[in-house]
Amino acid sequence: MIVHPRSRKALPTRMPSHLLPSCFLASKASGTDPSQEASLANPNQRASHERKRQGAMTLEFAIVAPIFFLLVLGIIEIGRGVMVRHMLTNAARQGCRLGIIEGTSNAQINNAATAALAPTGISNDSVTVQVNDGSSDAANALPGDEITVVVSVPVQNISWVPNLQFLSGSLSGQYTMRRE
Repeated sequence: MIVHPRSRKALPTRMPSHLLPSCFLASKASGTDPSQEASLANPNQRASHERKRQGAMTLEFAIVAPIFFLLVLGIIEIGRGVMVRHMLTNAARQGCRLGIIEGTSNAQINNAATAALAPTGISNDSVTVQVNDGSSDAANALPGDEITVVVSVPVQNISWVPNLQFLSGSLSGQYTMRRE
């Protein structure tokens, strides 16, 4: 029972039949909804409408699905690129940490950076060691000199998308520390 807040009189829970429009009264008498009466009169028309709608859904899927899958695969590929760049920076950091120790040569730094990338499956990488932004050997660096290690790899070697003629360049990671 619903009570009106001001008059505190009980309100009817159902609308009285004399207040209903005549179209509702007719459908109540037959026990069906007026919107369903037309479709019940001709079941073939309803089945035809469902087949047309199913065909429209198939066409919509055929148009939208390639765009959606291309977008999803692009997001995955960009995520992989960010992940590889992070791994390259980590490998450069590993080489740089070894390079700041006195007496370490460029070959040892290259081996440390390459060894850091080996478990990840990244190959064909190039490691560049710079001392004070020059290309001298790290073994000759003095205390306080900057050792910079740059690790780069071509994009074609790390991408999961086959036949990348339109994509060129390389990803790289760089790390700089001072010699102790």
